[in-house]
Amino acid sequence: MSGPSPATRVASPDAAPQTQRTSRMAVWSLVLSIITLGGLGSLAGIWLGFTARRRIAETGEHGSGVAVAGIVVGVVTLILAIAYWAYIVMHTGTAGSGGGGGGGGGY
Repeated sequence: MSGPSPATRVASPDAAPQTQRTSRMAVWSLVLSIITLGGLGSLAGIWLGFTARRRIAETGEHGSGVAVAGIVVGVVTLILAIAYWAYIVMHTGTAGSGGGGGGGGGY
């Protein structure tokens, strides 16, 4: 009479309810896209966002919206980084050539 009853069976670890977590890859996609790192973070964020969306579709994790946000923010920050670097090149590209070809110099 002191044996385990069928109602008090121990559930196997496989039968335990799985908690859905947000994809870490999707979160990193958004983080790197925000940080930008001169455009490199944006590229990494875009790549991670697409990879995370593909993996989320396979595994069923949460975070598809975070991955999309990482892609969108990555594209926007990449465009801003390209514009920034173009501005820097246009305004400092001619700084090293100042005064070189002015003629004979008065000799």
